[in-house]
Amino acid sequence: MKKIFLMALVILLTVGVVTSASAQDAPYYFQVEKQVVNVYWNSDGSMSLDYRWTFVNQPGSHEIDFVDVGMPNYNFDMSTVKADVDGVPVKVSTSDYQGSGSGFAVVMGSKSIPAGGKATVHVYVGKITGVLYPDDEDEAYASAVFAPTYFGSQYVTGKTNFTLIYRLPPGIKPEEPKWHPAPSGFPSEPAAAYDDQNRVTYTWKNASASASDYYLFGASFPRAYVPAETIQAKPVESWIRGTRSSTSAAADSLSSCFLEYPPSPPSRRKGAN
Repeated sequence: MKKIFLMALVILLTVGVVTSASAQDAPYYFQVEKQVVNVYWNSDGSMSLDYRWTFVNQPGSHEIDFVDVGMPNYNFDMSTVKADVDGVPVKVSTSDYQGSGSGFAVVMGSKSIPAGGKATVHVYVGKITGVLYPDDEDEAYASAVFAPTYFGSQYVTGKTNFTLIYRLPPGIKPEEPKWHPAPSGFPSEPAAAYDDQNRVTYTWKNASASASDYYLFGASFPRAYVPAETIQAKPVESWIRGTRSSTSAAADSLSSCFLEYPPSPPSRRKGAN
């Protein structure tokens, strides 16, 4: 059996032994036509994630039969995880997960996407803890940094219409939060608004993104909106391609299996006006 391993940083491909020529011998090769990620920063200090990937599997390629989803850390509540393919529920399993680090597998089963096929995979994770860290520029603020999962470039073709939405804890005033500088290819400032729950939202969009690129997003908001004990106490210093990061532990909230972080932003700007 073969799997796609979809993780925050490390994408691995495990190939089962096949004794005769068949579709199972074909490589994985697909387009992620569209990706929408909602990142909920909750009032209890936890994070919720909602992913939607529209896969266009390429002619002659391996069927998409499993999707391994890497998690920001090991503190995710598996009982809150759900997945569906085009609205049809499918199994999620930690025992079927074969990636390194933390995560779980979406078992596509009868909803596997054949060569030449197209489908939308939806994954919801209700609770992940240990994701907030001190803001290294303002001790009254907490830093919320996240990088969505992405694929190895050898498995991906075409461009991705990419949208990521931060939904900040309820009650935050529009002038209080700060966004961090955007990844390359995205507008320098996110679109700031309110959602239907009266949360401040930051939305980053790129109609020509790459499903194989690493994109880091971030925002900071006053600590008072989450329990003090949910903010990780000890900053972690990281070294990046020979450059020391000053984002402190905010980057570490991404994943214990992260191998590298991008340099910290030179400045941060106030949020919604």
